[in-house]
Amino acid sequence: MENKQMVNAGGINGVGEGLINPHAADVKALQAMIKKASANQDEQEKIENQFLSIRFQMETYLTQPVETIIPAGQFINKYLKVIKIKKKDLATYLGYENSNLSAMINGRRKINSEIAIKLGQIFSLNPAIWLHLESKNELIQTMREKEKNTKQYSLTDLMNKAG
Repeated sequence: MENKQMVNAGGINGVGEGLINPHAADVKALQAMIKKASANQDEQEKIENQFLSIRFQMETYLTQPVETIIPAGQFINKYLKVIKIKKKDLATYLGYENSNLSAMINGRRKINSEIAIKLGQIFSLNPAIWLHLESKNELIQTMREKEKNTKQYSLTDLMNKAG
């Protein structure tokens, strides 16, 4: 039986290329319905929806191949923008130095388990996601740095050398 592979020229990449004509009347009507529905939401519902969007962005980043590393702290920044809280206020609330929080947001400092738990409580998010973001970024960075000079390892090679 012939294996046929489905191809989407635009890809499933979140931009809808090859899938949707953004100028079509039905798309415009859908956009209008979404705007109308969101206008009827109270502030708390809007915040919850924006938080949900950020969580989906985080999960997508974790599960998809990436070209650009996004520091885990950038997601903190997104949350802060939604609730209109300054970084220094979050740092104070967490009992954290403002400079350390700034370094974390900019990717110069990692989110540790303690901060992950606190952020998880604040943003109603599993703390492990923060640590997974850090691990993915560290793995990508290490693989990029070592890619050219890393010996290739395999089970077969190990077994041949051991036997």
